[in-house]
Amino acid sequence: MPSLGSKLPIYGQESATGRPGADGRARWRSLDELANRALPSPEFPEGAAEPPEGVSRRTFLQLLGASAALASLDACRPPRHKILPYVRPPEKALLPGTAVHYATALAWGGHATGLLVTCVDGRPVKVEGNPDHPSSLGGVGSFELATLLDLYDPRRAKGFKKGQAPVSYRSLLRDLAALAATHEADGGARLRFLTGDLGAPVLVELRRRILARFPRARFTAFESAGADQAYEGARLAFGRPLEVRRKLLEARVILALDDDFLHHGPEALRLAREFAAHREPGAEMNRLYVAEAHHSVTGTSADHRFRMKPSEVLGFARAVAARLASAHGLSELAALGGGETRLGKQAQAVADDLARARGRCLVTAGPRQPAAVHALAHALNAALGNAGKTVEYAPALHDVAAGPGALRELAAELAAGQVDTLVVTAQNPVYAAPADVDLAALLGKAKDSVYLAYRDDETAPRASWVLARSHPFETWGDARAHDGTVSIVQPLIQPLFESLSELELLASFVDLGDAGAYQVLRETWQKRAPGADFEARWERWLAKGVLEGTATPAERAAPDAAAVAAAVEAVPPAAAGIEASFIPDYKLLDGRFAENAWLQELPDPLLKITWDNAAQVSPATAEKLGLENGTRVELRLSGRTVEAAAWVVPGHADDVVTLPLGYGRRRAGPVGTDVGFDAGRLRAAGAPWFAGGLAVAKLGRKKHDFAVTQEHFSMEGREIALAFDRKEWKPEHVAGLRGPVETIQEPVDYQHQQYKWGMAIDLTKCIGCGACSTACQAENNIPVVGKEQVMRSREMHWLRVDRYFEGPPQDPQVVAQPMLCQHCEAAPCEYVCPVNATVHSDEGLNEMVYNRCVGTRYCSNNCPYKVRRFNYLDYRGDLSPTEKMAMNPDVTVRTRGVMEKCTYCVQRIERARIDARVEGRLIRETDFTSACAQACPSRAIVFGNLNDPKSQVSRLHQDERRYDVLHELGTRPRTAYLVRIRNPNPELT
Repeated sequence: MPSLGSKLPIYGQESATGRPGADGRARWRSLDELANRALPSPEFPEGAAEPPEGVSRRTFLQLLGASAALASLDACRPPRHKILPYVRPPEKALLPGTAVHYATALAWGGHATGLLVTCVDGRPVKVEGNPDHPSSLGGVGSFELATLLDLYDPRRAKGFKKGQAPVSYRSLLRDLAALAATHEADGGARLRFLTGDLGAPVLVELRRRILARFPRARFTAFESAGADQAYEGARLAFGRPLEVRRKLLEARVILALDDDFLHHGPEALRLAREFAAHREPGAEMNRLYVAEAHHSVTGTSADHRFRMKPSEVLGFARAVAARLASAHGLSELAALGGGETRLGKQAQAVADDLARARGRCLVTAGPRQPAAVHALAHALNAALGNAGKTVEYAPALHDVAAGPGALRELAAELAAGQVDTLVVTAQNPVYAAPADVDLAALLGKAKDSVYLAYRDDETAPRASWVLARSHPFETWGDARAHDGTVSIVQPLIQPLFESLSELELLASFVDLGDAGAYQVLRETWQKRAPGADFEARWERWLAKGVLEGTATPAERAAPDAAAVAAAVEAVPPAAAGIEASFIPDYKLLDGRFAENAWLQELPDPLLKITWDNAAQVSPATAEKLGLENGTRVELRLSGRTVEAAAWVVPGHADDVVTLPLGYGRRRAGPVGTDVGFDAGRLRAAGAPWFAGGLAVAKLGRKKHDFAVTQEHFSMEGREIALAFDRKEWKPEHVAGLRGPVETIQEPVDYQHQQYKWGMAIDLTKCIGCGACSTACQAENNIPVVGKEQVMRSREMHWLRVDRYFEGPPQDPQVVAQPMLCQHCEAAPCEYVCPVNATVHSDEGLNEMVYNRCVGTRYCSNNCPYKVRRFNYLDYRGDLSPTEKMAMNPDVTVRTRGVMEKCTYCVQRIERARIDARVEGRLIRETDFTSACAQACPSRAIVFGNLNDPKSQVSRLHQDERRYDVLHELGTRPRTAYLVRIRNPNPELT
């Protein structure tokens, strides 16, 4: 198909490709588009319009008549129902089809995120954030949302095996008690436990009781993506390991040293909310500086992003300290300055800005940086008067010796034959361990190795006992938030398969196996919080999801400047050449989510790659090495090699190769096996996050095919995502991009309706994390299509997060924009549907009537926002019975040949309407919101009634930053966007 040229024939509008938008900046979505190599491509990628069997469009249209006749019978097959009478009606909460919400928590790396889980007919169907929990504040991330799919995975581990023989639950408890008894004679001298971070109070208590019974036993904590360097940095600075609590509500200037705090870590959801709270262009708008190598979620939200090697972050921080000491009188930092940095001017400007905001600024270091950088960050915060204001310190909540380095002593004991029994509850350590710790060979050295496994993974065949692990939604427990607040973890469904929890396994080593998880948990808390009213408090804890008053109090801590200076000076210089930089993957973390199809198909926040990882390089490094997207390379580091495929990333640091962990699984399951490459095979325990001396060699083979959504559904370069610097922003910039446009159709007036549903999306607050997309998928039963179909542009996400670059490819700025059905009041899709399958409701919603749809796809062709999705296959046919349990019963499961799109969560609207009618009132703003808005951690998405002038969405639609996407087409969208505003430092612009 030839280029559209300067005119768009359908709409008669000029194309904005290659020219600036209303904000005076030209934006591009990929390096190909920037180089004009993408212009001759068709609007939809090749194959997007053809079914996989190769049936032509002409053949498809020939079948139209038959499809119309059969549509009412087979387009959306309704489930069969049986009517069963009640002799005595149950309570409302137990009525079939009634949603009930339960509070619980999930823990990653020993810290909890509070959740509210929606259950229908005794099965969890949706995960939300708990607004009463200090770590989530009502927001939720993709990991928490997608764990629901893991619950119903039919390929989970089932039952218990001792050797190759299956064992019953009761027999297992007897065998474990007998195994524990064999170690009493020597006090557990040859008994070892390999666990994750044990932050849960009940697990900490069980560990204490185990060590009391077996005083010579030892626990080793291992988290492949843990924060051991952060704890060590606190020990260097303060003499003891401490928890660091950041308070962004008080911070106006923030310096992040390789810290992706908006996406990774136990505080990410809360920090995203607090950061976004001061991203409005007022007098108190905060400013964010980020120093990093790869484009992180936090880096894309920065006002200034400084790209550098991971090893150069320390030198940059030292330059900031030197400037603060020499120009601003902070003499306590004089010994910490020095070092070398290429960004001296930038470091001076950052230091000056921090000095102007003393007591209202923050310096934060990421877990990938060495302990010396964390210690230096503590010294900077102390000198700037931030301690107790924007940062607090509290005692460490759990074992601080957790990380790749913690394995080496245990590995040495295994190699020496000093371990008879090894109990493993850590996440798949054979795969996740550093390459120089060969746990695959060492596990066999133990006489008995007991592995609590969620799947039949790489560790399972190496263990002599394999015990199926319970899902967190199936068992009792507790967990601590980042500030120490405790949540009770309660089961939301009976175990789907025979399994055991970590609590039950550890309890069996102190003769509590028969007691059960519930009894052990209750007794633990009866001892910790005794009182006559315990039962009432217990019920309140379960209902609210948090235990009031359990937060760990902050304590005063002053850094030892001499110790910090010694630590900084002791950091060895980086090896010359290219650095390898390892990062937890944005979708799979450390590999524990490799079998989760929702996350595999979720586009990477920046690269937009699905079903893969890539060796990420900058344009300059790619040119130097002769690499292009998909070029196969061999990576060699310290004698270890791995094959990978390259991807060129604008804004990436030069002479760095970023390697996401969590891929290249050899024993994950049908979803995650042989997806991507295993970067962990290059990782060493002594340098778990970055190392110099990486050799990169082209292999000269056929390029790897990536499934990338970045250029799917192109908007042809038109004014879509708008961004301005704070000082240049004027309301006049978007005055012509909102309000009525004269069209040949007379618009319907919905102002006199009780409800006029609409949405507002603030691009300034959006961090581009993708949680909204996962929430939409979970809420609306959106199928997964697989890598092959994604490459054909057939992904089914109703809500996508587009990413736009602006500026030079060496150092561009980024704008993220959630894009979904705009629910246009003059919707182009409705005019072309031959069977009236897409229509308007009385309240102005653009609705899909699935039973009418015959699959002509005319509506998709005529949608200027490219947000309609067509079911090329019957994705429900291969679902197992347990996977079907994950489906939201309020949303129709679509079949092959049906078009679908965002419905503004109409099922939630109708449920709220029913509840309001029963109570004899109107729908309130607080009754419900859309799934994407409820999940958004930064509250960038707001949904509600536009006819209520007091509603937040109505106020945002009147905001001076509001504009309509493709306003010139006159579609009158119900979804409004607010211009992204940046707050750059005038000294650096």
